[in-house]
Amino acid sequence: MRRGGRVARALRAIAWTLVAVMGLGAGAIQASGHGYIWHALSATYLKGHATAHIDDAADFAQRTIPTGTPVPWPRDARHNRDPLEPDTLAYLKRHGSAAFLVAQDGALLHETYFAPYDADSRTNSFSVAKTLTTMQVGLAVAQGLVSGFDAPLVERLPEYASDPRGRRATVAQLSAMKAGHDWTEHYYLPLNVTTELYYGRDAAGLVLRQGFEREPGSAFEYSSGSTQLLGVFLQRALAAREPGLTIAEHLSRSLWKPLGMARDAIYTLDREGGIERTFCCVFATARDFARLGQLLLQDGEWQGRPLLDRAFVERMRTPDLVPYYGHSLWMDLKYTHPFWFMQGHQGQYVIGVPSKRLVIVRTGRFRDKDTKGPDGRTPAEVYRFVDQAVALSQR
Repeated sequence: MRRGGRVARALRAIAWTLVAVMGLGAGAIQASGHGYIWHALSATYLKGHATAHIDDAADFAQRTIPTGTPVPWPRDARHNRDPLEPDTLAYLKRHGSAAFLVAQDGALLHETYFAPYDADSRTNSFSVAKTLTTMQVGLAVAQGLVSGFDAPLVERLPEYASDPRGRRATVAQLSAMKAGHDWTEHYYLPLNVTTELYYGRDAAGLVLRQGFEREPGSAFEYSSGSTQLLGVFLQRALAAREPGLTIAEHLSRSLWKPLGMARDAIYTLDREGGIERTFCCVFATARDFARLGQLLLQDGEWQGRPLLDRAFVERMRTPDLVPYYGHSLWMDLKYTHPFWFMQGHQGQYVIGVPSKRLVIVRTGRFRDKDTKGPDGRTPAEVYRFVDQAVALSQR
């Protein structure tokens, strides 16, 4: 009995020691300013995900992007007449796809949805939202809310007035990922600024605390921080004209309603009443994502009237400091079928193929990011989707 008692006391002591160590560790994480890690863990690993996922809207505060009167997509006479190539269909299934959509000449040519998703499902855009943010800034310029696309950041971000590099940085440079804003992009490390931006509760404060590590305009560096900083600039410009006007409401008035989107979209926020996470997170249907691509394909014109300035759209689609990126658009203009595309984490794509008048949308849970296409940089799956869409359009 005495031996059993000693063993029990020893086990209790070990258990309490482990609790104490875990408590000290948790306290240290909290005290170090990394408390966002608990939100990250609860939204990913505790739900069986290794990273952010396309159905995580419920894990964040939200703001609705209301639509107006939905305008159905026209259907091409060949709609879903021809199946996808077997290897493409297998690839889409293997990578947990939600939707694959092709439109030609402004009409739906092909749609495949993968259970449990359907045409009404809203999934996370991830960084497709970066393109949307640049489009929204372009609208704000046309509306006189921002002095110009090349406006200095200090026009709305006086926090950088004493930073020599920050004073020289511009709105367009943030969009082109060449502003020199100090950032390290990483989606899987738990303790880093990108994870904090995604799961933290002060997106504006986080990006404004980051200075400028190089001369603006001197180098390309893809950065979620740059687009969130662009969002802070946009929010302040909107509020200066109309106090209380949110990014989501401006997006609704300027694009969602004029485009006749099928459903209200969701913009997730850093906290209740906070700022839209402009670097990542608009939840919409595949058909509504396709309308954004169609608008760019049509040089910013919709139903006979300009929504976006044609020259601005052309600037977005033109390579800037590097040949594969313009202003919030990726591209390969040397491919057999030249294309530009919006790209988000885990393989969210909105692709435009101007020579074939095609818009392609793929949404889903996973992707093969490591296998590259002919340019050595773009994921090979993008070329697969382009080739598949071209094949469908020529049958």
